[in-house]
Amino acid sequence: MTNTWSATGQDRFRFTRRDLTGAFAMVLCMAVSVVAAPGTVLKVVVAVLGVFAELGMLLGRRILAPDRAVFGVGLTIATGFAIILLAPQGLGEIPVLAGAAVLPLCVPDGPVRGAAVAVVAVGFGVAIMVISGSVVGLLAGVGAWFIADRTVEHAALQAERDRAVALLAELEANRLARLEAAAVEERGRIAREMHDVLAHSLAGLSVQLQAVRAVAAREGASPVLTEPLDRAAELARDGVQEARAAVGALRAGPLRSIDDLAALVSGFPGNAQLRVTGRPGRLAPEAGHAVYRAVQEALTNSARYATGSAVEVNVAWDAGEVRVAVRDHGLPAGRSPSGVQGSGSGLHGMTERIEQAGGSVSAGPASDAPGWRVTLRVPVAASGAPLAPARPESRTPAPDAEGGTEGDTSSDAANGRDDGGAGGADGKMGE
Repeated sequence: MTNTWSATGQDRFRFTRRDLTGAFAMVLCMAVSVVAAPGTVLKVVVAVLGVFAELGMLLGRRILAPDRAVFGVGLTIATGFAIILLAPQGLGEIPVLAGAAVLPLCVPDGPVRGAAVAVVAVGFGVAIMVISGSVVGLLAGVGAWFIADRTVEHAALQAERDRAVALLAELEANRLARLEAAAVEERGRIAREMHDVLAHSLAGLSVQLQAVRAVAAREGASPVLTEPLDRAAELARDGVQEARAAVGALRAGPLRSIDDLAALVSGFPGNAQLRVTGRPGRLAPEAGHAVYRAVQEALTNSARYATGSAVEVNVAWDAGEVRVAVRDHGLPAGRSPSGVQGSGSGLHGMTERIEQAGGSVSAGPASDAPGWRVTLRVPVAASGAPLAPARPESRTPAPDAEGGTEGDTSSDAANGRDDGGAGGADGKMGE
């Protein structure tokens, strides 16, 4: 199992609230053990052992490299056993239990790990039996250790799953971006072929027809001949214009629309729901594309910073605008951010897209409950108002896993989530 307990890199020297909470709890337990120790000498010895127990956890989590963290944890377990023997009425079993619970995370899978688990479990059970004076204490001690071990291992596996989900979102976003880039490249190739062959051929045909018409007029040809020539020349000119328009449309990138949100949400790897209210109106193609990208970005940030949380996408159509709200409920209890970081420009890019479409963006902690909310407001075209000409829709497949984001996959900055690290109102970053 991957070690998710001991820190790596620069994080090894950065203390978190979890570290401080654990250290404070250990100090309280050691203080109780010191008070419970008989005699001044034993109190001093227990106090020194308590310092070593705390030091062992510190070495294992923040100082030693992950492959050597087992030595720090072993120090904590050993001092805990010593405190149990010197002060049976104290809380020496706490550092033993704490060290034993994280020991499997510091030992690679294999026979060594199994042996370490067995030795610590039996040793802890024996210590409890000595304290309680009953064989039942042995069973209770071994059982308590295994429960703690399973709990810690489950938390580690959950953290790995959360990271895998976030990475899958990034991979899906990159895959879709590559598909779109390949589609754009192919459209460009076809456009070049049309321009080089069809448009040039039609232009040459138009020139030749005009030359024939001029010769016919000079020779005094009858209308029976000149009128068909005029119509043919006009058709050739129209064909040239249409070919140029088709080339321009092919060279333009594909546009998504607000109608594609259903496929986007259904492909999201976590628990996401789409709710649409009101009578759907009409959005300009660029506006629909901007809304799609913004929702895509918000979903990706939820996968990064609120992994495991339910995400709600609400689309509300009004007479003059459409409001789209993407809201998660923060990190579930006991979960940590996935650790997958984005580029840090998500909110800026999202805001630029929506503002260019005449709309607005607001992002920040939800006011009614924990979580993060991104709200988009985009004007709807008036009834009968002409829409901007749409570029041809891409036939790129919709997301089939992870609801990933296609375009500028990034996270939010400024006053909320920021790709630089954990933060925000609910311990997240990003949007």
